[in-house]
This record gives sequence, structure tokens and C-alpha cells, in this order.
Amino acid sequence: MVGMWPIDEKSSTSSKIFAYFRAVVTVVSYSFVLVPQILAIAVNWGDIQTIAEIGTTATSVGQALYKIVYVIARREKAHKLYNEMRSLWDSSDDPNERKSYEQIAYWARIATITFYVCLMSNVISFTISGIIDYLSNNNRHLPFDVW
Repeated sequence: MVGMWPIDEKSSTSSKIFAYFRAVVTVVSYSFVLVPQILAIAVNWGDIQTIAEIGTTATSVGQALYKIVYVIARREKAHKLYNEMRSLWDSSDDPNERKSYEQIAYWARIATITFYVCLMSNVISFTISGIIDYLSNNNRHLPFDVW
């Protein structure tokens, strides 16, 4: 999800260049995953099992790609929403109200970190299992279908 948030117009030139570079790399990376999956679906149109396997990943990647493009295309509205939320946070003078906001933000951060760790653990386990299988059997077999 790196590169998903559009850069603010008041940022420095180097920040803008870096943010646009991240956005381009992210869109290209997602496209390199999504396009072959769409082609695989087109080739295997009659095989429902293959379409279901490929379609689950293609749907997730397509949604992430759509979200990136939408946020970048509608950056004025995204910044307006962010600034509105920030002004509501700054206008809160009641310590009890702020405490509830901080508690919600804390649990949101915990949920985000947990989600990210689960996803990265999945990627790491598949990578390590492929390496262990390769080193132990000295062949190129992978624990899942790859073509």
C-alpha cells in the first residue's frame, strides 16, 4: 500500500517527486500481478476451479489498484476529508472525549499491525517453505502451483 496517499500540494519538490515515484512503482507493481491473472482467467475460462483460485487474488489486487487510482484522482477530496478529521481532533477540548478517540486510534493501530504481520507471515512462510524444499530435495518443486 506504499504510495497510496496523494502528496500535499504544499510539500517540497523532493517530497512530491518521491511520492509520485512511490505511486508509479505501486501501480506498476500491482499491474504486473493483475494483468497476468486476467490473462490466465481468459485462457482457463472453462475451468471453474482455476478461475476461482486466480479470481480470489485478482479481485484483491484489483480492489487495491482501484483504491490507489481513486485516491490519487480524487486527492482534493481526500485532503479535505483528512483536514476535516484533523480539525475535529484539534477542536476537542474535553479530556474524556479525547481519551475515547485515543483508545479507538490505539485499537485501529493494533488491528492494522496485526493484519500486516499476518500477511507478511504468510508470505514469509511460503518463501521459506519453497527454499527448504529446494535445499532438501535439490529440485525446483514449490509447495503451491506456480506457472
